[in-house]
Amino acid sequence: MKKIRNTIITVLALSLVLGGCSGTGSGAAETTAAQTTAAVTEAQTEAAETEAAETTAAAEETTAAAETTAAAEETTAAAETTAAAEETTAAAETTAAAEETTAAAAETQAAEGKTMYSTWGLAMRKEASKESEKVGSIPVNSELTVFNTDGEYYEVEFEGVHGYALGKYLTEDAEEAKAAYEESVAQEKAEKKSSSGSSKSSGKSTKKKSADKKKKNDKECLNGGILN
Repeated sequence: MKKIRNTIITVLALSLVLGGCSGTGSGAAETTAAQTTAAVTEAQTEAAETEAAETTAAAEETTAAAETTAAAEETTAAAETTAAAEETTAAAETTAAAEETTAAAAETQAAEGKTMYSTWGLAMRKEASKESEKVGSIPVNSELTVFNTDGEYYEVEFEGVHGYALGKYLTEDAEEAKAAYEESVAQEKAEKKSSSGSSKSSGKSTKKKSADKKKKNDKECLNGGILN
C-alpha cells in the first residue's frame, strides 16, 4: 500500500509539472487533469486489486494453518488411540501371563503335592474306597503329602507308601492336628481310668455304654482305633 501511495503522489507531481510547463491554456490543463484522474483511478484500482489479493492470500494462509492444525490434532488423537490400544494390549498380555503363571504354579503344586496333617488315626487304602485293600495306617497328627483332594478319599503319600485316606480328617492346619492329638491322648487316659474303675463298680451308665458302642462302630480297632 505504501508503494501505491508513492506512485499516486509521483503521478500527481508529474501532472502538475507538465501542466505548468505547457502554458497552452485551459485545453492543455483539462487534458492534464483528465490524465491525472485516469492515473489516479488506475492506481486506486491497482491498490484495490493488490489489497484484495493480499486479503485472499491471508485467508488462504489462515485456512492452510487451520487445516494443518486439524491434521496435527488428528495425528495426536490417532497417536493417543494407538498408545491406549498398546496399553490395553500390554495389560491383556500381563493378565494372560499372570494366569499362565498361576496355572503353572497350580500344576506344579498338584504334581508335587501339598502338606496336610491327620486329625484322626486313618487307614490308608490302595484305592479310593472303604472296601479297597488297606496298605497302611496314618496315626493322628501325622504329616503327609496330598496329591488329589477330589472326592471323599484323598490321594496321599505317607512314609513312602502311596494310597488313599478319608479327606475330612485331613487339614492344612498343623495346630488343629496337634489339638486333635492332645484330645485323643486325653480321651485315651480317661477311658483307661474309666476301665480300671469299672472293675470296682457294677458297670457303666447307659449313656457311657451308648457312647462306647458308637466309637466301636465308627472305628476299626487297630492301634488305638483307626478310621476307615
